[in-house]
Amino acid sequence: MPATRALSTVRVTTCGLVAIALLTAFAPASGHQAQAAPAAKACHKARGPFHISGTRVIGANGKTFIPYGITVPGLANADYQPFVPLDEAKIKATATGWCANTVRLQTAPNNLVGENGHVFNRKFLNAVEGEVRTAEKLGLVVVLNAQTEDVGDQPAPTAATATFWKDLAKVYPNDPQLIFDLFNQPRIFMQASCGDNADWSFWRRGGRFNHHAYLGMQALVNDVRKDGARELLWVEGPCFSNSLAGLGSHKIVGGGIVYALQHPRGVHTRAQWYADFGWVIFRHIAPVVDAEWSNYASTKSECWPDAPKAVPAFLLYLHAHGIGLTAFQLKEGLLIRTKSLTDPTHIYTRGKAKWRCKNGLDEGIGQAIMAYYHQHNS
Repeated sequence: MPATRALSTVRVTTCGLVAIALLTAFAPASGHQAQAAPAAKACHKARGPFHISGTRVIGANGKTFIPYGITVPGLANADYQPFVPLDEAKIKATATGWCANTVRLQTAPNNLVGENGHVFNRKFLNAVEGEVRTAEKLGLVVVLNAQTEDVGDQPAPTAATATFWKDLAKVYPNDPQLIFDLFNQPRIFMQASCGDNADWSFWRRGGRFNHHAYLGMQALVNDVRKDGARELLWVEGPCFSNSLAGLGSHKIVGGGIVYALQHPRGVHTRAQWYADFGWVIFRHIAPVVDAEWSNYASTKSECWPDAPKAVPAFLLYLHAHGIGLTAFQLKEGLLIRTKSLTDPTHIYTRGKAKWRCKNGLDEGIGQAIMAYYHQHNS
């Protein structure tokens, strides 16, 4: 049991090469034995400290930092300890076989501070520190994400969320390789259709909803800065973070802010991507990152029925506008086909299986992501 609390874009112009890499990743396969991308000669490692200049994140020596990463979710489970060895293996595969420069570690705040923020679990903090240490030794940038969907299911930040970040800020007040992703998929909305002005206002300011008190993102950002953390902050929008279309007058005040989205839905076109998040770049407001994205054979909304065409177009769009990505995740059927952490899924367009949003097929965008990272980070 936890003890009583003990703690008070450089835009690359070689688009032809990008297109060739993506077309290769999506080339029709004759069977399910397509090979993974060849190992890169060298995978670049980003170095902090990081700061923001316009819509770019700048790291050491003035180099633009664009995240190419994988999300690792083991610490977001209530029974997290059995996941730690697998997390460690996934972190190593992320840095090597996937040629990434970033790993996003999802963690459950309740595991550290309890539902009300009144406890402190040193054993869980040790697990977090261990995974961060492994990743940083491999040269990765580490994004720590507060994930409540599996433990607690708080739909928005609470006072306990602020306590969670206060504890981490004491451990990591200014780690040059660390980024804080403050809350995974805020998901309170006032009406059946999410994304109107009231939803964005609640997201920014907080308030009471269904008899519970929630912090606004502005208050959470203020608290994290007051606690001394100087790391970059990823701030995800409301409505499960699917769109930044309503950000407008609800922008967060403060430095070091990157706006994050996840799993864009709806029509998969350049016009829709511009409306959902591209405009934030075009209007020179702030950097943008896709904090979590995947496509795999499933009836879930993560599956795009038009993936064979839309996925390469989406990756090209991200690249053209210097928008980073952390893909989800190294699990069989999602980014990998088998227990091998570097055996990527493919989108098959002929042969035994043709791309469908149907459960049970070993199809996905693993090969496309692997090729994309090898192309841009090596």
